[in-house]
Amino acid sequence: MGCVSSCLGPEDQSGNHPADHNAYPRPSANQRNAPEERRNSPGQSVDQRSAPDESRDVPVPFPNQPFEAYELRNPHEPSGTYEQTNLPDTSESSDIVVSVDFGTTYSGFAYARASVTPPEINIYCEWPGANSARAISYCKNQTSLLYLRSSGARGSFELKAWGWSAFLAYDEIMQDLVRKGMKGGASTSPDQRPYDMLNPTEGKEAFFATKFKLYLAPETAPGSSLPSLPPDLTVERLVVDYLRIITDYAVQEVSRLLQKKLTKGNIQWCLTVPAIWDERAKQLMRRYAEMAGMIQGPDCPTGASASPRPLYIILEPEAASAFLQDGGLLNISLTTKDRVLVADVGGGTIDLVVHEVTECRPGAGALKVKEVVPSYGALGGGSFVDINFFNLVKKKVPCYLDFCLREYPALPLQLFQWWQKVKLAFDGSRDFCVDFNLINSGLYKAWMEYDRERHIHREEREYWNLRFDFDDFKHVFDTEVVKVIDLIAEKIDMVQVLMVVGGFAASPYLKRRIYEHFEGRRQQIVIPVDPGRAICVGGVWLYLNRSFIQSRISRKTYGVSTVRHWNEGDPENLAYKENDGRRMCRDVFSAFVRAGDQVNLGESEERYVSPSNSYDRFLNVDIYSSSATDPLYTTDRDVRLEGSFQVDISDGMELGTERLLKLSMVWGDSLISVTATPKNFGDQGRQKAGLEVRFESH
Repeated sequence: MGCVSSCLGPEDQSGNHPADHNAYPRPSANQRNAPEERRNSPGQSVDQRSAPDESRDVPVPFPNQPFEAYELRNPHEPSGTYEQTNLPDTSESSDIVVSVDFGTTYSGFAYARASVTPPEINIYCEWPGANSARAISYCKNQTSLLYLRSSGARGSFELKAWGWSAFLAYDEIMQDLVRKGMKGGASTSPDQRPYDMLNPTEGKEAFFATKFKLYLAPETAPGSSLPSLPPDLTVERLVVDYLRIITDYAVQEVSRLLQKKLTKGNIQWCLTVPAIWDERAKQLMRRYAEMAGMIQGPDCPTGASASPRPLYIILEPEAASAFLQDGGLLNISLTTKDRVLVADVGGGTIDLVVHEVTECRPGAGALKVKEVVPSYGALGGGSFVDINFFNLVKKKVPCYLDFCLREYPALPLQLFQWWQKVKLAFDGSRDFCVDFNLINSGLYKAWMEYDRERHIHREEREYWNLRFDFDDFKHVFDTEVVKVIDLIAEKIDMVQVLMVVGGFAASPYLKRRIYEHFEGRRQQIVIPVDPGRAICVGGVWLYLNRSFIQSRISRKTYGVSTVRHWNEGDPENLAYKENDGRRMCRDVFSAFVRAGDQVNLGESEERYVSPSNSYDRFLNVDIYSSSATDPLYTTDRDVRLEGSFQVDISDGMELGTERLLKLSMVWGDSLISVTATPKNFGDQGRQKAGLEVRFESH
């Protein structure tokens, strides 16, 4: 596999370097025949800014989003075979736009016809099973899947139901176990590992999958808080199954509501993701969308009626910010240069973004905004409140988990359903107090016996109910509420408007604490009546108004690995000598976008690169990131290999190292589009269409 040898400016395709790029002549032929020591450093290029006599640079700008790509390649694996294709055909846009909000606890979709002006964005609310489950009226379905043990292969699972229908079916299975006197799973050491609060049978009969979006969280996620999945069920399968079934349902219902027969191929799909996710998680969602048959691509199932249009990935807080554009609906009056802090407080992530209005309608909402500081946030929200609640139950009733595992597997689901309603009722009043009845399940007897075995004696009626008072609720809520307030406080002084959205923002207690903490300041505080709608509606609006986000601030420094002349102080282990005896330094971090840089959307960056050896058939480029502004080497501790892409350059072998390949990077949605186009070799069709390069994070 070849490494990038040289780079020409975007305006010169002949091999002559434009003067404004500070480029210099390439090395002679004998210098191109690198010694073994040099050939063992794939992906290296000479940094032209550090080697003014003979330098070769690979400017691959890379802001805070990953590459949209076509060919996945791990640079540490054998090259093997790979695929290449023309870019997707986007010449025919779709009139139907559907935005899917895949959430940790709840998911939904909104849709609109692109041909209607002004756009009429509709959010879907009629979810199957919701009424039977006595669910609180909401614009989203439960993010849940029910798998049953297959009668075929041992240990395999088959998907049975999704959403509220899955909740109902699982509840019936657990109730049936109780009626038949069947026990749950045997508890071996429940206190020494994370437990699944809704799966006391541990997948023995069925598996009720919830909150699986948390498994895609960045490496900073507290993995110890997540229970392990059954062997036959992977995160990939859960996410793909859910995306497939919710988009199948969306096609069915949008067809019915619009009275128009549709397939997934007729639709422009949008998908929202948390801004704090790393590039790996964002890129995985694009791949999972292909596997779910939403969009065409190498991972799309054969024969699927998938959309030929690229998936439009939208950052959740940006969708919420777009929701602000309807100033009349939210009673907001914005002017140019006003700054808005949007906090998207969902089930699993707390995402925040600060936008400055660059253009607006007088007395109404924003038309265009730019990011002022890098988006930020943390894991947290409603799902973590649920975890705190069940941990409190275990603390109050030490035998609770063992009782559910051995005697009454239906209890966790009953308690969860009760808790979801009580959670939305808690408003922070000091006299707030609720009881959960323990008589019907028989837990009161087990609890009483547990205490008496330990010489703890109370009146029997004290075991009939499990009581939660103000202090209990404060304990359950405050870790997440304080987290939200602290994150808002970081940037509140630089804005005029604070907007809080997301499912957890519906909590009366969270609202109360936010108003108590920030009211009286100069900022206008806006929390919509139904804050869970913002992401779905904003996702559609943002696609229809793609110029709304003008620029972003890079959260990290991105660049490529280069080689340059040795400098005093460079690590000895990175030194090597060229054939002519020059001492060089490998693994130098050549940054093209630095943390804190403003990246304008719609702008492109083009560079011409060539291989280092005449016999190279593939060109490989590795991308690195760092949280530091000025990383020195790609081997530094805070530097991460984000991934690589590889291009077939075998069509022009007769040109040797004179083969030129144009790399084009366009900042569009939350991912970067990267194309690689042969400029002086290969067929004309490829030169016109380019190759889409699939980028894979590692």
